[in-house]
Amino acid sequence: MKKHLFFAIVMLVSTSMFFISCSKDDEKNPPSLAFKSATGYVVADATADFNDTILVGIQAAFNGSDNITKLTISANDQVILDSAVNVLQLSVDFTIIKGAQASETWKFSVTDAANKETVKTIVLSRPGTEINTYSSVILGAQESTTEPNFLSASTGTRYSVDEAFINQEKIDIFCFYENTASHQNLTTLASPGSNITGIYTGNTSPENYTVKNVTFFMKTTLTTAQFDAISNDEIILQSFDPENAFKKAKNLQSGEVYAMKTQAGKYGLFKVGLVTPETNGSVEIDLKIQK
Repeated sequence: MKKHLFFAIVMLVSTSMFFISCSKDDEKNPPSLAFKSATGYVVADATADFNDTILVGIQAAFNGSDNITKLTISANDQVILDSAVNVLQLSVDFTIIKGAQASETWKFSVTDAANKETVKTIVLSRPGTEINTYSSVILGAQESTTEPNFLSASTGTRYSVDEAFINQEKIDIFCFYENTASHQNLTTLASPGSNITGIYTGNTSPENYTVKNVTFFMKTTLTTAQFDAISNDEIILQSFDPENAFKKAKNLQSGEVYAMKTQAGKYGLFKVGLVTPETNGSVEIDLKIQK
């Protein structure tokens, strides 16, 4: 599963060397280390949303006798940078793109030639990790007379064709079945903005909407057990890869798990249950989506 820890580093260090012997290492001070406090820098624990860019800068200086010999940066105990240096001072700018984890503890440390270490930390917390869960949501294909065909993913509300037309801004998904020489979509989920035409007909069909929300889908490798265990949005965010997302989830099979992202920017996962093919068939899904 992808680790959403992204960074860029600009390091400025002094090039001069400085050595002073001392027989009582235990009495030496560790190197100094501080966060940069200029405009634009984060200097303390902060909240950040998924994919937000955070700028952190550190400045360090030797204790007057022992050069700084190592710079280490880690996130949630995952080492991001472990660099050997031999300098009197250093200045580092570090750009973080907030990942999917609810909390990330970023640790910055410098160690000197006497093995004295100084550590500073910043905790980045992502608010709003709660999800809504909608179980056994059944959507009918275009000729179903027993199940609604359209869905608002944010509320779990189903709509008939006519109801959906007067609630266009709420519609994220619809179900259809298509098996022609040129289109083998079979049981498929798409959205009004996916440019699917000729399936639903009449004045209230999605192609006549003035508000056409787009939802993107991608099949994941998650098992149904992994899906069932999800209680917040961390895995949901980690599962969606925009590079491999499409405007429809086609030929749905029981047991598959799909990631999705709605027009409103909400990320979700759904597990496919019972699939009844044909134009009068349906699909059952369990849906977990960000609040």
